[in-house]
Amino acid sequence: MSPDRTSPRLPSTVLVVLIALVAFLGAAGAAMGQGAPLIAIDPGHGGDDTGAVGILAPGTSAGLPERSDDRGRAVMYEKDVNLDLAYRLEALLRARGLRTVMTRTRDLAGGDRPYTTTRADLAARTNLANEVGADLFISIHNNAIGSPAVGGTETFHYYYSSEAARLLAREIQDERVSVLGRPDRGVKEAGFYVLRHTAMPAVLLEGAFLTNAEDLALLADPALRQALAEGVSRGVRRFLAGGGLEGEDAAESALAPTLGPWARRPGRAPEGYRLVKTGKSNPVGRGGWLAVREGLTFPAAERARVIGPWKRKPRSAPDGYRLVRSGVNGPYKGAWLAVRV
Repeated sequence: MSPDRTSPRLPSTVLVVLIALVAFLGAAGAAMGQGAPLIAIDPGHGGDDTGAVGILAPGTSAGLPERSDDRGRAVMYEKDVNLDLAYRLEALLRARGLRTVMTRTRDLAGGDRPYTTTRADLAARTNLANEVGADLFISIHNNAIGSPAVGGTETFHYYYSSEAARLLAREIQDERVSVLGRPDRGVKEAGFYVLRHTAMPAVLLEGAFLTNAEDLALLADPALRQALAEGVSRGVRRFLAGGGLEGEDAAESALAPTLGPWARRPGRAPEGYRLVKTGKSNPVGRGGWLAVREGLTFPAAERARVIGPWKRKPRSAPDGYRLVRSGVNGPYKGAWLAVRV
């Protein structure tokens, strides 16, 4: 006797209830997803822009696209590491209920377009994040420098960033340093394009140096890259759990923190901005004009570590400092310094 291959029929009333339940759950899930913060993840470089290049030790299997230089040596491109880390971070954030958008998903420039110029590449990335209304922008990079002795991890926010961006940078930096166990190069200010042109709290992460053997070996390890992505994810979640976005005014955050600079004073400030003349030493304006978003305030500058030098010993040290005589063979040649306590 052949088995019965017909499907059992559900009563129409039960079917209607099931359809309604599925529709309700789908709508509820969509509503929950829409309410979650949207994180823009920006894998730096891509396409014809390789970023930094590290020379791998013979026999290294990094789990990334195999690359070689003109001498036949196995190398690792920063663009591949960045994309790998971005995908790992995206999966971790989504697993925690956060929404994400990637500024590139393949070995192409920003917006998954063929690479043409650096400016077009960067503009595509920031335009995408601004247009979708991302709540945070995280640009993933890794470092390079002429000296192979230099290593470590650092995080950047914009010179004119909000306190939210500064807090996000600190949270992520702390977590990554804990994971890597490499020198802590600190949280720093910079005027990178993707930090200046994003209308939400933005940070740029420099994970490690491809030009340093110890750093490179860590980045070549898929397990370490996973741990590094988990560190970034924890930093983001700590920031959000601490209410990092609560102080961000929606109307203000729809505007980039600054516009410009211009060599000459514009006729008027764009709506929502005020015009500011920068000092010649300002790394963004360099004596030019900036339009700074109305209401944007800057945290008080940290006290200098060292004041001086003086040839003669001052009568007293400034508040919070102590007087120190430098060595005659040092850069201050026996002068007096006030060192922060």
